[in-house]
Amino acid sequence: MELQFITTTETSSLYIETLQKVIVPFFRNRRRSHVFQQDNASIHTSKEAMGTLARCVYKNGTQYNTVQDLKAALLQEWDSISVAELQKLVASMPKQMFKVIQDHGGETSY
Repeated sequence: MELQFITTTETSSLYIETLQKVIVPFFRNRRRSHVFQQDNASIHTSKEAMGTLARCVYKNGTQYNTVQDLKAALLQEWDSISVAELQKLVASMPKQMFKVIQDHGGETSY
């Protein structure tokens, strides 16, 4: 799935458009069925996934002169994330969910 860049404030309508444009077709092309759950949380990303991406993009102190250069680097690194790294993130979810339950839905540290 291609990394998506959001350039404006993401309203619920724009979020639905993004889901319909990207997520729905992605899952439609898979054999298993999936259920999308909306939890009414603000739009967010996995801190761990973004940390991994940031470490790769800025390795060796790399700096970017333009937004386009940064986006190109992000896309390249996003595509190079291994299946093993993604599986590790997915495997960590039960532990994170347990922390959320313990904190009664509050914020948790990763």
